[in-house]
Amino acid sequence: MTEVNSVASKILTGLGNGSGIDIYQLATDLTDVERLPKQDALNSSKAASEAAISAYSVLSFQIGQLRNAFANLNDAAELTSASGSSSQSSNISITTATGAALSGTHEISVSQLAYSQRNVSNAFASSTTSLNGGAAFDIFLTVGTAPNDTVETVSIAAGDDTPVGIASAINKAGLGFTATLIDTAGDGSSYKLMLEGPTGASNNFTLSSSIADDFGFHDAGNELRAAQDAVFKLNGVDITRSSNTIDDVLTGVTFELKNTIDVLSPATLNITKDTDTLKTSLQTLVAAYNDLNYSINELGNPDSLEEEVGGALSGDGNLLRTVKNAVREAVQGDSSAPSGNLNALRDIGITIDRFGDLQFDEATYDAIAQSNFDDISTMLSAGTTNQSFYDGQAQGLARDVMASLDELTASSGIINTRKASAEERVSDYDDELEKLEMRMEMVYNRYLQQFGVMESMVATLNSTREALKGQLDALSASFSNNK
Repeated sequence: MTEVNSVASKILTGLGNGSGIDIYQLATDLTDVERLPKQDALNSSKAASEAAISAYSVLSFQIGQLRNAFANLNDAAELTSASGSSSQSSNISITTATGAALSGTHEISVSQLAYSQRNVSNAFASSTTSLNGGAAFDIFLTVGTAPNDTVETVSIAAGDDTPVGIASAINKAGLGFTATLIDTAGDGSSYKLMLEGPTGASNNFTLSSSIADDFGFHDAGNELRAAQDAVFKLNGVDITRSSNTIDDVLTGVTFELKNTIDVLSPATLNITKDTDTLKTSLQTLVAAYNDLNYSINELGNPDSLEEEVGGALSGDGNLLRTVKNAVREAVQGDSSAPSGNLNALRDIGITIDRFGDLQFDEATYDAIAQSNFDDISTMLSAGTTNQSFYDGQAQGLARDVMASLDELTASSGIINTRKASAEERVSDYDDELEKLEMRMEMVYNRYLQQFGVMESMVATLNSTREALKGQLDALSASFSNNK
């Protein structure tokens, strides 16, 4: 069974010892007769289990692809995109329009922009002038009007009691105030602090300090601008906001007020919704489902021409039927959040044909999307954005299907359970092959030992024969010499 034995057998045979039979090759051949059928059977079973493992992985992957397709449908803001334009972009601009926006045209006029209060201090001889003899003190910013005002405290550390130190402390406080040190003379001989608060009328402020000095912020002429709200009309409705960035008036739309707009010449905002984004996602879903259906059919087809895994699960038809039925029921099921007349994918043009494949009637979808897009969105996503799997609320069809698919591919689900069993079988086959090799080594050695005894006996007989022959030859020669 080894190269050494093979070499030894040739030497012994070449020398004419024993019977002249290659006992090593004979022992190998007899051992192979016993080993090969068992070995081939184990290797065949092992290969089938390995193919099944790959097939289970393919099945899980295809289910995962279908899950990803539904994951693209579970967020209302991602089901569509939107774009917007302004007829007076220098006065008002649309900065964002998300999928949650609604198509429409809106008129807007602006009578007042939102401003922040802006005050300036008296002049300081230098940016490092000490204002409290180097000692620490506090600045108090009172925001709003009593009784709804709030007081914010900014601590000025010892040694920072200078204009530049105060500016730095206010800016680092994170209160929404900005302090700027301005060289008013241009030669470093006169500095003023400019203090600006957040926009909106409710953010008017006063400044005081623990050293009873407001540094001239409220002296006559030092209030440069008062805080005020933005005031505008949208489609004739009066609206007030504390900021010029408006993100809570038109759903999914953020726009920026830049200048006033006369009510007699309002700006027009046009919002357009793109329903093709969802259409593309639905096409991807149909393709993913049909790929899964094809894989299930090929994995179970013993005559499949697919390499490696074709027909690998032909003996596990129960699993394939379970998976196919579960996926089909989930995809064909009704949404947990129906809307209008839309309950399921069949209501937007997606149906299953007699071959088990999904078909997408895009004309049906286009017609429904034009008039009932919001119902489609609600049916698929429950009209939610960033919805939690565990909030206990209606999830919409996308989440419903995802939950069903997750059960199939869970670590304790039917596919991974079958895969784990196949992996255990492969391990068992490896153990059996190892044990078979050990048994066959023993069989080979037993044959070799038996043939060795035989060779020894044949060699002894051959030696006896040669001795007798020598004696007979000598006797014959002696008899011939005596004639």
